Amino acid sequence: MKHLQLVRLLVSRELTLRYKRSVIGIGWTLLNPMLTSFVLWVVFSYVFAGRLPDDQQYAPYLMAGIVLNSFFNQGLMLSAYSIQSNSGVLTKIYVAPQVFPISVALAGLVNFFIGLIPLAAVVYVSGQSLSLTFPLVIIVGFFLALLVAGIGLSLSLVFIRFDDTKNIVAILLLILTYVTPIFYPISVLSERMQRIVNLNPLTSYLDCFRWAFSNNATATINDWLYMSATGIFAILIGTYIFKKYWPRTVAML
Repeated sequence: MKHLQLVRLLVSRELTLRYKRSVIGIGWTLLNPMLTSFVLWVVFSYVFAGRLPDDQQYAPYLMAGIVLNSFFNQGLMLSAYSIQSNSGVLTKIYVAPQVFPISVALAGLVNFFIGLIPLAAVVYVSGQSLSLTFPLVIIVGFFLALLVAGIGLSLSLVFIRFDDTKNIVAILLLILTYVTPIFYPISVLSERMQRIVNLNPLTSYLDCFRWAFSNNATATINDWLYMSATGIFAILIGTYIFKKYWPRTVAML
């Protein structure tokens, strides 16, 4: 609680700096998922649109995946790099270093919620409507922020120690994107690949998000349990690893 005011300040600063030199500003949070979705919709709509069950629309299915994946990928990289990028502050005054990755994850959560606005527009344009379970999206966003912050805390130490880690993580995130059912329905995969994709925690996050927002997927109780467990596990392990190895890492800043 003693760092709450600082976290608020850092979240505000992160959102301000991200769009400081942009003419459109935070409007990119609205435009980016829409433009990306449009390109992928043009490319894949004729391939996968007919594979969705129960006459679900491809456009909201696709855009929901992009909004959630953007939060995870961008939030994770920025969170992992946040301590190194704020090294000047840490070397001058005492600040609990954990607040930087956590603040970046919370700023990503704000962007995620803003991204729901164009997603809602796409849902209605596609002839669907928001689900009555829409408020449950807050739970999905909360656990995803825990996942991002937890992994970001661990990676922030590695980013400081080894510069090559940034490139490796970027490649791993690209691979993870393709084993997450963002632009394809999981039903088109072989049984073996479906098992692999279902082991990916982001699949459960995405199923819960799509179901809660516009009923564009099926989310089981196992999806909700897996989602919450991975979020809690990530923040606990990330905090533990950070506290254990930070004293050895701070000298490298």
